[in-house]
Amino acid sequence: MHDEEDPTYKSVCSDATLMPAELLYDYIIVGGGTAGCPLAATLSRNFTVLLLERGGLGHTLEIARREQGFIYNIMNTTPDDDPAQSFKSEDGVDNERGIVLGGSSTISAGMYSRAELGYIRNSGWEEGLVNQSYKWVEDTVVFPPRLREWQTAFRDGLLQAGAYPYNGYTLDHVEGTKIGGTTFDSSGIRHSSADLLEHANCRNLRIVTRAKVSKILFFNMSDEEQGIYAFSFF
Repeated sequence: MHDEEDPTYKSVCSDATLMPAELLYDYIIVGGGTAGCPLAATLSRNFTVLLLERGGLGHTLEIARREQGFIYNIMNTTPDDDPAQSFKSEDGVDNERGIVLGGSSTISAGMYSRAELGYIRNSGWEEGLVNQSYKWVEDTVVFPPRLREWQTAFRDGLLQAGAYPYNGYTLDHVEGTKIGGTTFDSSGIRHSSADLLEHANCRNLRIVTRAKVSKILFFNMSDEEQGIYAFSFF
């Protein structure tokens, strides 16, 4: 039932049809994307977690993992293939989203920046906790970029247009022009939110790919029995 080819995903059951029809977990997360993967990793430290992803394992598509495959990722939207799916936003704009473990971070342009301080405060988030969370994410999936010629020209164009100050390389959300982080490492290999599952407690986490959720039932239980039953996913 486990995917033995990649030790990173020790908790993966790659065929959802092999899962029991009824399971008990403390938490069930529907969607293994940019939010779902780190949430699952964090919760698994103290709770049992089931992470359901309708797509497959993005790491199995070699071209999707490489910097040169960016255009392939967003153009390859065939119904039975990974990693992208076309959709229309609420504003009517055509777009693409990732349908593999790691979500849209597996098909994005790979740019990374921290949130603006004002955004954090307006969202009501705890500033200290947000700052702490940056470290484990950035240690896993963020790297200094190797600037291409067009990127250098774009930076210089911003400066010539008066987008000052020039902040150099920084992950902070600051006014002016800067060089932000990238999710491509020095070898041009993409890293996605799925990599954050390396920090999970594998004994408490089960990841099911190719899973479509049709029903989740909640029950009132005693403290000893408390959890969530998941029914009918395939």
